[in-house]
Amino acid sequence: MAEFLYRCVTEGAVNNDLKSSCDFEMRFEEGPYNCPICGNELVRVSTGPSVSEILRRGQRQVDQQKKGTKK
Repeated sequence: MAEFLYRCVTEGAVNNDLKSSCDFEMRFEEGPYNCPICGNELVRVSTGPSVSEILRRGQRQVDQQKKGTKK
């Protein structure tokens, strides 16, 4: 199974001010998870370009190739 990086995005003190911040992150299989330190929902972190970034990059390359062949 594929694993994804999940991170706690809570800002400020957590756990009744026992911790000044929560920097928890870990790899899990896809699914909903809560932080074991503060209980906040973990957010999946993107690792690499998004689909839209890849499509835009490809479209730019096609556009540049078309401009090069018109001259």
